[in-house]
Amino acid sequence: MKEKLSHIILGFLLVLANNVCYSQLFKGEIIGGLSRSQVDGDFCYRFKKTGFEGGVGVVAPIYKNWSLSLETLYSQKGSKQKQMYNDSLDGSYKLRLNYVSVPFMIQYTDRDNVSAGVGVSYNRLVFVDEYKDGYKVDSVSVLTKVFDRDDWVAFGDVRVRVYNNLILNARYSYSLDKIATRMMIDPENGIPQKRDFYNNLWTFRLIYMINEKRPEKNERKKIPNGE
Repeated sequence: MKEKLSHIILGFLLVLANNVCYSQLFKGEIIGGLSRSQVDGDFCYRFKKTGFEGGVGVVAPIYKNWSLSLETLYSQKGSKQKQMYNDSLDGSYKLRLNYVSVPFMIQYTDRDNVSAGVGVSYNRLVFVDEYKDGYKVDSVSVLTKVFDRDDWVAFGDVRVRVYNNLILNARYSYSLDKIATRMMIDPENGIPQKRDFYNNLWTFRLIYMINEKRPEKNERKKIPNGE
């Protein structure tokens, strides 16, 4: 799986580099927004963990309304459960997983400046900590390798232009492979279970486009004088 993804990404980079070198039709992106995430497998359901995502990107047209994009982001993920009981084992839980992410995407933009795309992202874990019942779990860190340092993610992306070069973006992402395998206690019956963990994430971002001329709606073909 990882080898195939590497080949896909290499192909994206070659097309992107070729287009930038020969046509110079590239656009920059400044990206910032918030995420709502959960980690499937930890018994903490719903998207309760809020995080920040921000960075920069470059977009290169490849054919008519199609383009490729490459981003570099700092992305905060994880899961969260509020206190449930009034005792020392209060049932609270918090997991923070912070990544440096490099998403690659192919997208289509229509004449109304609405875009849709799909892609894959390589994520490198740079920070992790975990709290159970209000206490920090000392055995969980980047160095202890409880969680894999590498996370490959697939995502879908929708963008709508809101004003001039400002774009509103929604993106859904999910891990292609498990990020950890851990023994977890089922809260309903107290029985330990071996569970695989996966990042599950919604991100809502604002993107400011650089070096972009907004296409006109319903642009008409000009007819030379005298014809």
